[in-house]
Amino acid sequence: MLPLRRRILPLLCVFLGAPVAAEYLQAYLPFTGELWASLFGIVFFAPLYGGAALLIREVGVRYGMGWRGTLLLAAAFGLAMTGIIDMSMFGEERPDVPYWAELREPTLIEPLGVSIAATLSWTLGHVMMSVGAPLALLYALAPAHRGRPLLGKKGIPLTLFCAAVIALAVHQDGQQTYGYSLSPARVAVVLAVVVLLVGAAFVARHRPTRAPSNADDGGPGTQAEGFPRAGHPLPVAALVASGLVGKVLVDLAPSTWPGVAATVVLVAFAGLALSRASVRRPWGPREVGSVGVGLVIGAVLIGFAAPVPGGVPVAAKIAQSSVLLILALALLWLVIRRTGPGYRSSAAGSGASTGRGATVSSEGRNRPAANSRP
Repeated sequence: MLPLRRRILPLLCVFLGAPVAAEYLQAYLPFTGELWASLFGIVFFAPLYGGAALLIREVGVRYGMGWRGTLLLAAAFGLAMTGIIDMSMFGEERPDVPYWAELREPTLIEPLGVSIAATLSWTLGHVMMSVGAPLALLYALAPAHRGRPLLGKKGIPLTLFCAAVIALAVHQDGQQTYGYSLSPARVAVVLAVVVLLVGAAFVARHRPTRAPSNADDGGPGTQAEGFPRAGHPLPVAALVASGLVGKVLVDLAPSTWPGVAATVVLVAFAGLALSRASVRRPWGPREVGSVGVGLVIGAVLIGFAAPVPGGVPVAAKIAQSSVLLILALALLWLVIRRTGPGYRSSAAGSGASTGRGATVSSEGRNRPAANSRP
C-alpha cells in the first residue's frame, strides 16, 4: 500500500464521487440546482456511498476478486440499502413521489410487501452507479493503485464506522418521515439474500482461471497473469455506447412483469457480452473506464429527461444536468488520454503501464501491464 499522501486523491475521488453518481446525475432530488444544498448532500452521503464503494474495493483487492465478485458485493450492498437502510423496498407510500404507486404496485408481491420491479431497479442502480462506475473510473485513471489497497488498518474501521453512522441516520429518517418499519421476518429475508450474494462473490473468486479465458481481467484484486488475446481492441465509442445504452434501458424499463423480464435478459446479455469481449479482445483500463464513463453519461441523459422535481425551477435542473454532462465528457477525455497506447504513468514506484509490456506489481513480481491488478 502506498503512503497516504499518494492515496488521498483517489480516496477522495471515490468517496465524494460515489454519492454524485448515485444520487445527483439523474436530477430528481428536491434541491436539484441548489449549489450549497447539493454540496452538503454530497458530504453527508459520502460515508455511505463512497464508504461502501471503498470497502467493497478493499475486499476485492485483498481477497483477489475480479469484477464478477466485486459487482456481486455491490448487489449485496444495493439490496441492503433498499431493504434495510432506507427501507424503500417495503415503503407503501411516498407523498413526495407522485408516481410511487405506479412504480410499485404492478409487480407487488402482497405477502412479502415487495415490488420486484422497483427492488430490481434500485439494486441495479447501486451496482452500476454507487459502486461500478466509480471503481471503473478509479481503475482507469489511477494506475499506481491497481491491485493495491487504499484503506489501511485505521482506514477500514473508520470507514465502517462513518458508513454505519450515516446508514443509521438514513434509516431513522425513513422511520420518522415516511413511517417505514421493518419486521424481524423482513430483516431476516433481506439479510439471507445479502449473505447469499456475498457468498456468491467469494465463490466467484475461487473460480479457476482457464487460458485464454479470464472475464475478470481488470477487476479489483484480480490475480490474472494475463493471457494473450486475439483481435483488435474494441472502439472506445462502442464501449461508451454500451454503458450508456445499458443504463438508459434499465432506467426506462416499465415497472411491469414484462419490464422485469426484459431487465433480467438485458443484464444477462450485458454480462455475457462483456465477458466474451474481455476474453476475445484486448481488455484493460481503457475498456473498463470507457464502460464506466458510458454509465455516467447515460445517467446524465436520464436526468435531462426526468420530470422536474417539485419546487425546482426548470432552468436550475437544466443547468445542473448541463454541468454534469460537461464533467462526464471531461472524464471521457481523461480516460482516453490516460489509457492511450503512448501513456505511461509517472507515479514513482508504480511501474504501471497501459500498454502490453511488463509492470511491477505491489508484491514486486513482473506481470503483464494490461492485466495487472487495479
